Amino acid sequence: MVRIKKGFLIILTSFSLLLLNISTPVSAKESKTKQTVITSKDGSVILTKIQKDVWVHTTYTEIDGFKIAANGLVLNNSKGIVLVDATWDDQLAKQLLEMIQKEFQKPVKLAIITHHKYDRIGGIQTLMDQKIKTVSTPEIAKMAKEFNYPMPEPSLDSVASTLKVGNLKIKTYFPGEAHTSDNITVWLPKYNLLFGDMIFALEQQNSGIIDEANMEAWPNTMKNLMYVYNDAKIVVPGHKTWGDFSLLQHTLDIVRKHEN
Repeated sequence: MVRIKKGFLIILTSFSLLLLNISTPVSAKESKTKQTVITSKDGSVILTKIQKDVWVHTTYTEIDGFKIAANGLVLNNSKGIVLVDATWDDQLAKQLLEMIQKEFQKPVKLAIITHHKYDRIGGIQTLMDQKIKTVSTPEIAKMAKEFNYPMPEPSLDSVASTLKVGNLKIKTYFPGEAHTSDNITVWLPKYNLLFGDMIFALEQQNSGIIDEANMEAWPNTMKNLMYVYNDAKIVVPGHKTWGDFSLLQHTLDIVRKHEN
């Protein structure tokens, strides 16, 4: 983690407090898919099936002596695997790719990076070393360069893009500034599933790391998400336990509290 210098050393303690209570992820109530969980030998990488062809990858790193979890997505489709976010670092990304290959026996065809901070982009070099096409918006790519990461291909539109990989449609969206200035969401219309790192799990009771957050804009960003994705059935936050639409209102309530 040495290369993450900008704003990193001063936020370790608050990051630890934010994510100290780590619980085993569970699927949303709406999911009728029997949950399957695959864990690496050292427990640092977990794959959890929450819908047909939709898995959450959860990876752990240690900060200030605490194990901290971050979520991303693994999407299985007729053409291969789509990965959303690249884990904390290259070693975890390598483990994740090995687990994906063993479980699905398909190549990872595409990776989407949802913002520039290291819980999303830390393993990008491993993806690139394995010739996996890795994409983001121009804003995320620019910020990645500023933070000394390889730049993902800036091929996603700055506001909204629709990708079709095999039989799977994926939509990316910039709802406004929140946790970072460049954060985007991923929407799977087939499953009414929304993923985003500006969304909080129910057990998170504070705004967390706000070193790059736009606290003035964040409430409006959440209102925008609630309007655009009012039919969301499964909501996967960047950290901790996923759930349903109530996570959006919960996040709005938390960031509003911060304003007071």
